[in-house]
Amino acid sequence: MRLETEQELLRHLKEDACLPVYLLHGQQSYLVRLYAKKLREKAVPSSLADLNFTSFEASRTGIDEVSDALESVSFSGGTRCVQLTDLDADKLSASEWSKLKERLASFPQDTVFIISQQNVPVDAKKSARWREILKAVEKSGALVVLDGRSRRETARFLAALCQKNGCTISPALCESLIDRCGDDMMVLGQEIQKLCAYQGEGEISADAVEKLSIRQLDANVFDLARRILAKNLSGALENLQELFDMGSEPVAVLGALNASFIDLYRCKIAREQGLSAADVTGAFPYKGKEFRVRNAMRDADRFSRQRLARCVFLLADTDYQLKSSRSDAQILMQEAVTRLFLALHQQEGSL
Repeated sequence: MRLETEQELLRHLKEDACLPVYLLHGQQSYLVRLYAKKLREKAVPSSLADLNFTSFEASRTGIDEVSDALESVSFSGGTRCVQLTDLDADKLSASEWSKLKERLASFPQDTVFIISQQNVPVDAKKSARWREILKAVEKSGALVVLDGRSRRETARFLAALCQKNGCTISPALCESLIDRCGDDMMVLGQEIQKLCAYQGEGEISADAVEKLSIRQLDANVFDLARRILAKNLSGALENLQELFDMGSEPVAVLGALNASFIDLYRCKIAREQGLSAADVTGAFPYKGKEFRVRNAMRDADRFSRQRLARCVFLLADTDYQLKSSRSDAQILMQEAVTRLFLALHQQEGSL
């Protein structure tokens, strides 16, 4: 069984009996942690948790110990539940790998095995072991993919968490917080906790968000790209220097800047083909980041496809120089920002 949305998982939790094994993974570690707890609570009542639930960190535990816990008898009756967190399949020894395959093929009666990938990713494309694990779990239990919520759902999550902590926050500030900090729900939850602790009670202000929330690299680079697009070269170079002063690596800044211009180029091509923002988000991995496509659709109309293509190529050239030459990386990035500005705004005859 595959459960690929929260709605499917919630329906399973409400209506179905527990399955022998679950594997939870995805981009949102907050959701993986949350639903591993809900599955555990469904399998074992809180009154029996001390007797019938065992949790292991894969980095500190051998597969033999996990298997023994699954085989142990529940003297209090009821279901026995074992959770294994952050399995790294490719680091298992040959004997441990064999034991895990054997375990996934057969489960003792009245047991639930939860594999919770909160920090270690599942890479089925590169790892034959992970492909085998996914196939076995899907056959015997449920494979749960938790890649995140929509931007609107994330904003509602922030408002609810804020209310739980005795404060309120406007929908507009929820959106602003997502823009500043990204869509990682674990990070956003920590930011809300910090804002509520500062505010104490009442409504969180825009000033508090500005002062206290930590801007993610992508948000800072988005401002950099926006200034380039707005013909503000001096502001863009100041923004770039601020990033360096914050300790941002030039390669990381270039990667985020490149993503912004790839968004623009994709949306420009989509416009020319009569496609919509929804078509772009459906064709590329923008789940939870749909605002990037909306912004790029708006901005791409101001530039020709040829100009945007030049930007993509010069960013690729800068990437090559950063990784292959001994030139000063910050100077290379300053040159790249200037070249982007000229590629977008200099008259065609001067290019």
